[in-house]
Amino acid sequence: MLIAALALNLTAQAADPEPEFWTPDFFSSGMVLQCEQPITIWGKGTPGTRVHATIFAHHDSTKTIAATHGTIARDGSWLLTLPAQEASFNPVRIDVNSSSHIRSWEGVLFGEVWFAAGQSNMEWPLSRSASWGQVKQARGTNTDLAGAMNGVRFYDAQFTATGAGGAWSQETVTALAPDSFRKRGRWRRSSPEELARMSAVAWFFGAELTLALERPIGLIEVAAGGTPTEAWVDPQALAADPTTASLVAEGNWLDNPLLGEWCRGRARQNLSQAIDEGWEIPGNDLGPHHAFQPGHMWQTAVEPFTQLPIRGVIWYQGESNAGSAERVQQHGIIFRSLVSSWRKAWKQPELPFLFVQLPNMNREHWPAFREQQRKLQSSIPDTGMAVTIDVGDANDVHPRRKRPVGERLASWAFNLVYAVPSKTGPSVRSADFDESNATLTVEFSRVGAGLQLNEEAANCFEWQDAAGQWHAVLTQRADLTQIHLGLPPDSRPRAVRYAWAMNPTPTVFDSDGLPASPFVIPASS
Repeated sequence: MLIAALALNLTAQAADPEPEFWTPDFFSSGMVLQCEQPITIWGKGTPGTRVHATIFAHHDSTKTIAATHGTIARDGSWLLTLPAQEASFNPVRIDVNSSSHIRSWEGVLFGEVWFAAGQSNMEWPLSRSASWGQVKQARGTNTDLAGAMNGVRFYDAQFTATGAGGAWSQETVTALAPDSFRKRGRWRRSSPEELARMSAVAWFFGAELTLALERPIGLIEVAAGGTPTEAWVDPQALAADPTTASLVAEGNWLDNPLLGEWCRGRARQNLSQAIDEGWEIPGNDLGPHHAFQPGHMWQTAVEPFTQLPIRGVIWYQGESNAGSAERVQQHGIIFRSLVSSWRKAWKQPELPFLFVQLPNMNREHWPAFREQQRKLQSSIPDTGMAVTIDVGDANDVHPRRKRPVGERLASWAFNLVYAVPSKTGPSVRSADFDESNATLTVEFSRVGAGLQLNEEAANCFEWQDAAGQWHAVLTQRADLTQIHLGLPPDSRPRAVRYAWAMNPTPTVFDSDGLPASPFVIPASS
């Protein structure tokens, strides 16, 4: 029943003046398709008719690069597969036609396609980032940023409504149905007219990739402000796991206390007029549709793309799941389900999944959330975590320094995907206590040419005694891969933690200035 209720109506996903021959809106002129993987194109059409797909050389419309054909199935669906193409900045034209209908997409490139998702910090536009001035000044110059503009293209999804406050109009509420929630979009180039609206994190990520790999980069950005993790997970996966099934139990999700007070309160505010005046609200077995509803973003923003080959995922989200200790603990389970369900849907068990650790900010449960993210990255294969503990804002959930975030995600992509050695910041390995000199030695990997300490900042290390109390260390000293912490005589440390505060000033960096993640680990002796 849940599966049927949440099935996506692809026929209506993007309205078309020729309903008997339809293709998803993300197939359009100027798009970037994944290189070195078979190319899939699909849509709807008249059952029993033939459908053809052809790749033509851009400057010679008579030269066929690849072609294929098939027959539209009884249910009106069709899917064609073209052979893999090498990465190239030479554009091609792709024609897809059936009987008297044709789709012709000009200026198509083959390159690296990455899927960018999450909430408002992934959505945050270049024009509102701290580096916007640098990007604007780079236009028309010979700088790297100017070169990146020629290599990065993006598709940014637009949604009916996401996480903003206030009561929604009847027109907005009516459009919350899955077949209308994501509006029709198109691919855009990094032109002066379009660049300002591009996701800052995604664009700087793409800029690093196109400059280093000398390949076109396509970014599909579907982020939506305020959305919690559970909204992005396949609801079938949540229902099948006993540890998450209660999140999608039948009944109104707005009444489910497991889904967090803030998310449910904001959704009720958005739907307040509709509920009070008895409007018809689109919904399913879980209650009214909303961007925060479990599975809703999966259904509208992820599942429609899962037949499209991609190289990997970048993810910046967590703020809406870090509001309480219970939600933090719950997030670890949901995030694992999110990664596994996406990998299953794309049929890529090793799909790279790169995510952003929450930065420094004055929010009570963020230290625990950051530690959970660190443990998730170390335990889930083929993942990378961009540490941002040094680029946040104590009082603003939307820090403006987005360039380092994108660049640090790109460093993980270089290491995990492209076999390009790149620095990702120090990673803690162990802590050993020497009773003879009361010294706790913390070992790190990925230190570059050696660890660096910010001597001007307050010491960020603490040790835990046998009673569970935390104390500041007396001294700290760094060498190549270790930091030696001086403790009082007769200490018996059970654990050590670093930067365990809402808004710490980090002190540990590698030789390139990349910060170590906050952590808490046991101490051995």
